[in-house]
Amino acid sequence: MDYNQRIEEALTIIWEEREKKISNKDAIAKRFLEAVNEDVSESLLSEGFVLIEKDIIKFSNKGESKARDIIRRQRLAERLLMDVLELGRREVDSSACAFEHILSKEVEESICTLLGHPKECPHGLSIPAGACCEKAKGLIESIVIPLTKLKVAETGKIVYVLTRNHPQLHRLMSFGIVPGARIKLHQTQPSVIIQVEETQVALEEEIAKEIYIKKIS
Repeated sequence: MDYNQRIEEALTIIWEEREKKISNKDAIAKRFLEAVNEDVSESLLSEGFVLIEKDIIKFSNKGESKARDIIRRQRLAERLLMDVLELGRREVDSSACAFEHILSKEVEESICTLLGHPKECPHGLSIPAGACCEKAKGLIESIVIPLTKLKVAETGKIVYVLTRNHPQLHRLMSFGIVPGARIKLHQTQPSVIIQVEETQVALEEEIAKEIYIKKIS
């Protein structure tokens, strides 16, 4: 792992620890040692990527911007590998970090558009929005879309369910509405009705918007 890769890995660690509400510099330095075999805190400080105040390490504006870009590319790569290439979770985890290093900004935005501007990675962590997400349109058609964009009589395979509402999630699971399940859209109004195997399920539109599918020809 070269210097730049070590710096990027360290910025990723700080971002991930911040998501867990951890900012203690000693705890993060321990993660650095585990990931890149050295404490790169001083290198991050000299590069202007972080600020260290007493026992706390946090991003500078420069570091925040760079870390955000790294995390976005990595988590989009995870979604691409799992949703489009249909690799297993273990293969995704081992490949995404290497894959994200070769994504240019143009390719990144094309992948994001292709995937329907996903908000979460396969692990349920937030994907930072990009300029293409703000515009919500691109030059290529999205391959992963909300269920509500499916046309009547079209079929699709569920890629992921965005909701974190546990009762609602458990209800969907009880009907077999889980990643990998094949569904067919029967009706869009007044409620969304889909077929899951031999069962027809009626869904509110707001719930249907949280179910992302890949169309099956």
